[in-house]
Amino acid sequence: MIKFRLYYDKDKETAFLNEMSRQGHAFTGFFAGFYSFDRCQPGEYVYQIDITEGLWKVSNDYREFMRDMNVEIICLWGPWVILRKKAAEGPFALYTDVESNLDHYRKISMMFKMCMVLEMVFCFIELIAALNGNAAAWGPFLLLGAIALMFVREVVRLNGILYELKGRTGDPERSVCRGGKRKVSGFLAIGLFLNAIALLIPEVTGRYAGLIGFLKGAFQGIALVLMGAGLVFTVWSGRE
Repeated sequence: MIKFRLYYDKDKETAFLNEMSRQGHAFTGFFAGFYSFDRCQPGEYVYQIDITEGLWKVSNDYREFMRDMNVEIICLWGPWVILRKKAAEGPFALYTDVESNLDHYRKISMMFKMCMVLEMVFCFIELIAALNGNAAAWGPFLLLGAIALMFVREVVRLNGILYELKGRTGDPERSVCRGGKRKVSGFLAIGLFLNAIALLIPEVTGRYAGLIGFLKGAFQGIALVLMGAGLVFTVWSGRE
């Protein structure tokens, strides 16, 4: 059996794989959104998804540790590794304490933030090209913009998870955010800085006018996106 799904939320993806297992379908492989399944006893396996140390790779120590825990590495895809264990052997949890969960979700959040910024940069490069008369750039601009928004939404969700986990540890960072007080996002500061650079770029004529205009527009476009993302994260940090 093959099913097609697109997940940004690894927790929802884990729930999907475990639900398929309960229905008697064991996950066997993944490629570009296509999940492969074989028949199994209902509920025979329990699945978990972990973040790798790099793209499509895990260390030998990681593999050995999983073997010692009777955990199978089913597949690697990008930054993710999909694992399973026989349900009869008991509960399967990768991170059982608050601190390890914090570290886990911080890594995931950082990865999505980096992806978000890259998507925004590529998005505005396509926008500049489209505004300069390249009609073919509108398609990539819209696609990259949609992906960037998905990354923004996922970063906001992960910030909520980190917020709750920090609350369990008594982290002072969380208590500072309570009562309406907010922690200003670094994205807002970077966006303001880039916008200031753009405003300092003078208008020129002649040979380099096109290049200077492109750089000015690129800086302002990226700055606007970063400031928008920064405002979202700043408001989120001050929620009750």
